[in-house]
Parts: sequence; structure tokens; C-alpha cells
Amino acid sequence: MKSISQRTTFLTLLALLGLTLGSFALSYVHLGRWSIPVALGIAALKATLVITIFMELAVEKLTVKLSLVAGFVFVFLLVGLMAADVATRAAAPLLPHPPS
Repeated sequence: MKSISQRTTFLTLLALLGLTLGSFALSYVHLGRWSIPVALGIAALKATLVITIFMELAVEKLTVKLSLVAGFVFVFLLVGLMAADVATRAAAPLLPHPPS
């Protein structure tokens, strides 16, 4: 079975440290409405590096990769259904005033 080299693991570690420092530095920069998408993009990149290198998904069989993709699809499906439920709810009825 193939394995990931120590050099690749070390370079991934350096990349993760760099992304963490970049994320920390960007927390002090006012990006307006782009702050959340940039932070989520950095987090997604770090998660991708951890999954592919440290969890060795890069050298796994296709079935393991498909299982991971299916898990992400179900999570996105559930989050989408939750968002649709919240978006289509009617406003809560007002409570009557208590007697004085």
C-alpha cells in the first residue's frame, strides 16, 4: 500500500501553520461582508489538507473516498432542508396581553 512521505506531511504541517497565522492576521483586518466567506474558505482549505494528508485519504481506495463524499452530501442536504424549513415558517402568533 502506498503511503504519504514525511516530506509531504511536514510541508502540509507548514501550510496548516501558515493558514492558521493567516486566519489570525485576517481577524484584525476589516473585510466587511467578506470576512465570513474568507474565514470559511480558509477553514475549508485546512480541513481539506487534514483529510487528504493526515488522514491519508489521498492514498485510500475509491470506496473510502466515495463514503466521505456521501457523508458530506448528506450533511449539506440536511443543512439545506433545515434552512428551507426556517425560511418558509410563518411568523409566530402574538401572545394576548395578560389581564391587569
